[in-house]
Amino acid sequence: MAKDIDHELRTLRRLPYGVARTSATEALVRRLETDGPERQLPQALLDLVEAYTFANLGKQGFVAFARTLRLWDSRPELFDEADERNLFWEFKWIAGDLPDYPEITAEQADAFLADMAHRFAVAGKGGSSVRMSRFRWAWHTGSADMERARIDWITGDRDELEDCATCTVGQQTDYFTELGRYEEAVAIGRTSTGTCNLEPTRTMHALALAALRAGDAELATRSYRRAVATYSSAEGSDFAPAHGQAFELLAIGGALDRALQQLRTDTGRLLLDASTPLFRLRFLLGVLSGLSANLDRSELPTGLSTPAAPTLGELHTWVRAETEALAAQFDRRNGTGYYADQVARALASRRAEHELLLGRLGDPSPEASDGDSDAPSDATTEVDGDAGDPTRPDTDDLPADARPEPANADEAYARAETQAGMRAYLTASDDYALAAALAQAEGRLEFAGICWAEAAKAAELAGDASAAHERYAAAIPRLEAAGSEDGLIAQVLVGWAPVAAQVADCAELVARLRAALARTEEHVPEPALTEELTESRRIEHLLTLATLRDTLARSLGATGSATRADAPEHAEAVSAAQRAGEEFAQAGRISDAAHAFWLAGRLQRSAGDTTGAVWSLESAFEGFAVARLTNERAHAAGELIEVLRETGQSDRADAVIAELGA
Repeated sequence: MAKDIDHELRTLRRLPYGVARTSATEALVRRLETDGPERQLPQALLDLVEAYTFANLGKQGFVAFARTLRLWDSRPELFDEADERNLFWEFKWIAGDLPDYPEITAEQADAFLADMAHRFAVAGKGGSSVRMSRFRWAWHTGSADMERARIDWITGDRDELEDCATCTVGQQTDYFTELGRYEEAVAIGRTSTGTCNLEPTRTMHALALAALRAGDAELATRSYRRAVATYSSAEGSDFAPAHGQAFELLAIGGALDRALQQLRTDTGRLLLDASTPLFRLRFLLGVLSGLSANLDRSELPTGLSTPAAPTLGELHTWVRAETEALAAQFDRRNGTGYYADQVARALASRRAEHELLLGRLGDPSPEASDGDSDAPSDATTEVDGDAGDPTRPDTDDLPADARPEPANADEAYARAETQAGMRAYLTASDDYALAAALAQAEGRLEFAGICWAEAAKAAELAGDASAAHERYAAAIPRLEAAGSEDGLIAQVLVGWAPVAAQVADCAELVARLRAALARTEEHVPEPALTEELTESRRIEHLLTLATLRDTLARSLGATGSATRADAPEHAEAVSAAQRAGEEFAQAGRISDAAHAFWLAGRLQRSAGDTTGAVWSLESAFEGFAVARLTNERAHAAGELIEVLRETGQSDRADAVIAELGA
């Protein structure tokens, strides 16, 4: 039995943080407390603390850690050497969350930190983690002693339970940036070299903002590129403060449109909720600062539906009210005016003297180097002209001798390919656009459409979503007019979909998807000379249909209306997603089928159709299991467990949980 528990623990540790992992670990803890063996209970409890902590469930983490401490006090013999080390390591996680909840009083925090210091001293664990925790409490409560606490921490002896050196740099860079000590933030942030689950993402966001505020736009641009490039590999946080810094950076650095775009497509959820109340406050402060610096553009549309703030001015009013209310809660707990001062500074924010060196883009290309932030970056010096009209590519930005006029579309296309191969995506996009214009003049309509699609993809890779959107829109009608194959048109529409969602303009894309789907349904492939070729064509046709339906469902979902049960788009989106799942499955693409059913389940759940959501999510869960996609299976399971619990189907939820540890 003990070996089975060990296997289950290892299996659960491989799951991504989220509902599925926490639910399964909770169930394992309950079994061990009831049935044993007791010796494995410390491991399970410590795993539960970790699951809560990194699923952003700090309050539950406090409770689970208290249970672990009680077990340590009453049955220390159950803890082996690894358990003991993990217990003291996790002390830091819990201590680090103390300032984040305004309902935790100063008296409670002081008592916890005193108990932590006592336990570390008795166990001979060193005091570095205690000093770091005291610094975090002093900083985030606005204590007058915060700088002294920082010095005590960094000048004391390091020990085996200390955070990594990169985290030490990161915390201080973040600290100096929040206090407006930008030169100090830049000095220490530039020393960051290592990586961990949070770094260098956290450091680079803070360094970028500090550098821009200090007048170094080049360093700010390079640091922001590195922050974005490393974000996908970071984990264990929603990075709300960093996202707030990114919004402020872009908004004061000449990239307000991109800052608002990120709110629409990625970080807007943090306006309403973050992993902790303090993280939400720090995010809101960054947004408030960025908006305050641009109140001369108060009529600019935000594209946001939640909250209901259609213009920049209205969003500023909403964010200010939310920020002031939350800041007041923390200041009351802290007995200081620290966050009121932060709000005042955000309201007084102004645009930076020097803009970010992002050209027309507003964002770094995703291939940006994640090397040292001081490394040279040729991408920061490439600037193209206005991309407003996709039929008018810009070439005036480079010297004439460096940009010889191509004689025909093929030459322009070859030049674009060369630029794309060098990852000079801005120039490549305009060269593809020039090839498209020349191809159309030569009467090569399909090639013109292909060139516009390539121009769009290059613009997307460079981070210019607006130009990419316009150039995808230029590609499709030319491909349609040329009578291009359904599969080619579908491929371009699939590429267009995430860009249209990014710029919050899916209307034309949806219309084109519907038309493409109708044409493809009519184009039933003719029987071929052999059964094998006939079957191959049938599968190809089936996959094109499934791909179009899946993309249509996702694009309708991106508009927001498909999440409302009374909207006609909802039924269309759910039907498209489910039919896509069935067609992908028929074609043997099980993972794609599972993703389609997962989408259907999320749409149904958001519209209140819990019965339909359960069926779709169960199909996704089973499909991901067959495809052996562990992370996707766990995430789908988490949503399924939540729906089953919400509808009183606890037994079915428990059955799903039991499968996770098998």
